Amino acid sequence: MILLPQADADRIEAAIDAALSALPRTSDLAFFQDAIRSFVLAGGKRIRPQLCVWTFRKTAPSAAIAPDALYSIACGWELFHAFLLVHDDIIDEAETRRNAPSLHRNLETTGPVTPKIGHDLAVVAGDLLFSAAMHAFNEADLPPNLYRRQLRLFSRIALTTGLGQALDIAQANRPLDDAREWNLLREYHWKTAAYTFEGPMLSGAILAGADESVQQSIARYALSLGQAYQLQNDLIDLAQPAHEGCDLLQGKRTVTLVRARLAMDEHRRRSFDSMLEELPAGNSAAVGIAEQLRREIIAVGAVDKTRTLIREFLDDARMAAEEPILPGDLRHGLVGLLDTLQRKYFA
Repeated sequence: MILLPQADADRIEAAIDAALSALPRTSDLAFFQDAIRSFVLAGGKRIRPQLCVWTFRKTAPSAAIAPDALYSIACGWELFHAFLLVHDDIIDEAETRRNAPSLHRNLETTGPVTPKIGHDLAVVAGDLLFSAAMHAFNEADLPPNLYRRQLRLFSRIALTTGLGQALDIAQANRPLDDAREWNLLREYHWKTAAYTFEGPMLSGAILAGADESVQQSIARYALSLGQAYQLQNDLIDLAQPAHEGCDLLQGKRTVTLVRARLAMDEHRRRSFDSMLEELPAGNSAAVGIAEQLRREIIAVGAVDKTRTLIREFLDDARMAAEEPILPGDLRHGLVGLLDTLQRKYFA
């Protein structure tokens, strides 16, 4: 997703580079710091900093703040994202990220350390990236009132995201009889929608001087879009044959999985549950079992039901985007962004 001119994209990358360069250097940890730097700068969509700058531009492009402050705040959201990726990969025991070894795997196999120390250093790397995100917010040259509002927003989103991550972990492999759609949607809100869409977009709007009513409409848009985004991620995972690292093999509880099970008769559900129970001990047969489960989910129409829910969230986002209270440029921009995403991502 490209929302900004190349000049803005370059400024975002420069801000991220500067934030990483600000970490104190020591020769004993050069391999560690270089690994962190390479991990963050290796690529990624930069969705969050783009949304921050884009929302600022659409809300009030001539707002009187220092440009460096805007890019510093945008950079903070990307560093927060990087922190989450590092810890997510450790939790999931992921081998790769962005077509390269995940940071913990990199540190476990390179540098003058043992695998255990490399793993532990990756945990600390995530912590450092969170600290770097906080530093980016703290270093933004803003009037005191704007500065406090940015920190309050970041603190709220960080707490929400942490709770969402905990909820995701707690629900993994939980008996499906205990899984509830409303709880899964709350997890999607907390873990994905809040920090991917709501936080960065509200940051940009606050920097542009948006009042509370405008912020509320942006938050509604962002959270509805974020919920739809996560539901679509679930469907994208189900659209390809089961593989190592897929949601089913990781024991993830998704809305589509819950809906599939509810659509089954008792006999079919018992068979489905039995296969789910086999997955953790399936060893070499696990991928094959997961593929059977994937086909069952599709066969009972759960994917179509999830698509209906996605449309409902997207419709709600559109209603928020069309609120008359929004500045005209922002209103048109939000509608246009939604149209583009529906063609390219939600198709």
